[in-house]
Amino acid sequence: MGDEAPTMRAAQLTTIPAAGLDLSTVAPPMITRDDDVLIAVSACGVCGTDLHILDGQAYRPQLPFTLGHEPVGVVVAAGSAAAEWIGRRVTMTLFTGDGACELCEAGDERLCRHLRSITGVLGAPGAYAGIVRVHAAQLVPVPDALADAEVASLVDSGATAANSVRQALVRAPDRVLVLGGGPIGHLSAEMLREAGVVTEVVEPNPQRAGALAQLGHRVVPSIDEALPEPAVIIDCTGVATAFQQGINALAPRGLYLLAGYATVPDFDFGAVSRNEATLQGIRSGSRADLEHILDLAASRAIRLPEIHQWPLEQINDAFTALRAGRVTGKAIISITATNVEAGAEGPNT
Repeated sequence: MGDEAPTMRAAQLTTIPAAGLDLSTVAPPMITRDDDVLIAVSACGVCGTDLHILDGQAYRPQLPFTLGHEPVGVVVAAGSAAAEWIGRRVTMTLFTGDGACELCEAGDERLCRHLRSITGVLGAPGAYAGIVRVHAAQLVPVPDALADAEVASLVDSGATAANSVRQALVRAPDRVLVLGGGPIGHLSAEMLREAGVVTEVVEPNPQRAGALAQLGHRVVPSIDEALPEPAVIIDCTGVATAFQQGINALAPRGLYLLAGYATVPDFDFGAVSRNEATLQGIRSGSRADLEHILDLAASRAIRLPEIHQWPLEQINDAFTALRAGRVTGKAIISITATNVEAGAEGPNT
């Protein structure tokens, strides 16, 4: 018994496009570098990017591949340069750049021109598994006041919302229109409220709209019903038709932030030129963005989306519910250390 190799359960992508993931028994990752750490995953958020990858409309990792890029868990093993992390509850930043360029040195690895990997998305296996391996430089300690599922709801959607709101506030807008009341839109609206900015949310889904309205947000079902000419729009939809409508609604010299994105086959850029509008992309967020929203959530300065949880074995049910629009808040996959079966000591330093 003691000589058996350790194994773990993982939900793996085995073909693209795919309706879902395949639950497999695989070998857990091992320490290979001084700065490697192994995290026993307790929970991992489901991101819209996961669905786009499954549908063949986004990144195409080498298969088989373990998705999952919004984890929280406890460090159970580490290389010699990262031993101080063992036993700590953490989450992570997603991107590993070349580590040498100005962008990486400024904490903007996500924009590195020589990006090495995006954990759980491309190049580095993710956290729909019992154990995930990351570099120590990616680790972010999490506040004790937040439950595991709350942390997992913030890792990417929270960092993206924080980045979006940070860029919006540079304009000191009197009013911001948020398109989409999913996790990113919900968190953006909450951060703007906390900053004292008047905010409207466009959300046609009655359940999501109702959840936001109960928190005191002004919610309308369409852009046509929003107050005219907002100074800033944060588009969290990833819906092509919303883009043209949103640009048309923006105030002259307004700022349009693309927190969600889609392929727009036919778009009239004359609307951008005539209004001297500014288009700005948002790619997740920095470590500082993630730390900021974790602190806001821990202090209860912002209220989180409703959390819906599925065990790892039912991850495809979560995808089905998301595609059907039945998830009013954030989908979380519950994963515990019991998904690792070690023959002897298990992963070690």
